[in-house]
Amino acid sequence: MADKARELAAQAQNVLAAAADQTSIWRAYVAVEYAILDVKMRHGLENEPAPATPKRTAKAEDLLTAAKDGLSRLDHDDKKKLLYELRQCRDALKALLARA
Repeated sequence: MADKARELAAQAQNVLAAAADQTSIWRAYVAVEYAILDVKMRHGLENEPAPATPKRTAKAEDLLTAAKDGLSRLDHDDKKKLLYELRQCRDALKALLARA
């Protein structure tokens, strides 16, 4: 059985690599959000604390870079760390979408 979270993270990474327009960012955000739900439900991590949200003053380029870098460095072996890293990527994408 394929790891759904790994597939979704790769999908988000590919979408962001192809283009960084508003639609692509939304698609990546949805894929990351779905991956978060998959990890939480599949591994019983519903009560894990969320990371701190990115600074409101962060530049759009920095948020996009943070999301791309985070997706490229995901640790799929440690599910708690994976959840934390996915949430960081999601928060960066969410902040980027809020700027538009």
